[in-house]
Amino acid sequence: MATRKIVKLALGLLIAGIGVVVHFSMREQTETRPNVLLICVDTLRRDHVGFMGCDRPVSPNLDALAAKGAVFTNAYSQSGWTMPSMGTIFTGLYPHAHGATDFHHAMNRRLPTMASLLQDSGYDTRAFVSHLLLTAEYGFNKGFVKYDYSVLRMGHPHDASTATRLTELAITDLDKLEEPFFMWVHYFDPHFEYLPHRSWDSFGDGDIDRYDQEIAHTDREIGNLLAALEAREMMENTILVFTSDHGEEFREHGGDFHYTSYQEVMRVPLFITGPGVEPGERTVMAEQIDFLPTILTLLGIPEIPEGLPGKDILDPAAEDRPVFMERDRPPGHHQRAIIDGDMKLIAVAASDTNLIPWASRGTFAEVLNVHDGTYMFDIASDLNEAENIYAPGTEPTDELLAKLAAFMEDRGTESDAVEMDEATREKLRALGYVQ
Repeated sequence: MATRKIVKLALGLLIAGIGVVVHFSMREQTETRPNVLLICVDTLRRDHVGFMGCDRPVSPNLDALAAKGAVFTNAYSQSGWTMPSMGTIFTGLYPHAHGATDFHHAMNRRLPTMASLLQDSGYDTRAFVSHLLLTAEYGFNKGFVKYDYSVLRMGHPHDASTATRLTELAITDLDKLEEPFFMWVHYFDPHFEYLPHRSWDSFGDGDIDRYDQEIAHTDREIGNLLAALEAREMMENTILVFTSDHGEEFREHGGDFHYTSYQEVMRVPLFITGPGVEPGERTVMAEQIDFLPTILTLLGIPEIPEGLPGKDILDPAAEDRPVFMERDRPPGHHQRAIIDGDMKLIAVAASDTNLIPWASRGTFAEVLNVHDGTYMFDIASDLNEAENIYAPGTEPTDELLAKLAAFMEDRGTESDAVEMDEATREKLRALGYVQ
């Protein structure tokens, strides 16, 4: 593939007759850059993979790869549900800044994204996704020469297992890629409803057992994708970033799915492997705002957008800063949270549902465990966030409140409106997002 690209470049230069030195210089720079593979598994809890301590054999392929890379033990979702979280990964901005905060608001298409920046740097950019909220109408296709969400046609979200087909599509494209490439593969299967998989029926048949079966099935498909890369001798020159968009609740705080800002939803698995990455555990606080600056720095791409709030988490000198989280789902509640050291504060306030388009009012899914109020936890000693130690007027509380208030001052959002048809609304209903 590399030889074919050089021949095509040489022919182009002979025809043009100009710019030979400049173009070959750019070509040499691109040739030395590694490929990038971003693998995301939807709704994957941090504590349900082996390399983060799960006892069940749910992720042998991921565990083997994580052992060769930098594993981040304190990684956090920025929003706790798919669309805003993935928007943050791709833009490096908080949800309120990139705009993809609800079903009716797409990511601001004027913003540069990970894909558009890598495409501008000479990367072949391709994506294979399997979530309804990651389709082109929400702006996630920006910068990709190929954006494939065809697996959504496989059937009802509660009945379709898409991981195998998604892997087949990605593997087929490996032979069409020009290096260096950026490929994003987003697996969906661990999302509710959890389907059983016979190969792992020894786990049991409860919700959490079938959830683990979905993870194990997805891990097997990821193993097939990794094997295909190895067979094509691509892995050695590929930086692989593995993560999830958010976690999942199993009634730890009285509810299901992922509607809250508690740790079981907000903590995510994360590791990075490949050229230039030193293996080992990293305890630095890592957030989804950090993905874009970290990847661009690792690739040696100088065109990093100004004003990004994140940091290079692979930098040994990277320092911890407060982690901010924000979400506007479920409707009727603004959730804002901060983690600073061992302390975490969650502020839940009522929001105006009149701002939601008329056609979608009254369709909100019932949520039992999101209540307006302020909650504070010492997450070092109270791992399960069981004791609310919120005490206004005390120094730790007031300090967190002040930092969270400062973060919330800039609430300007520029987003692109999305009109939902009834078919889309029905699919969201099937996924538990609306009634």
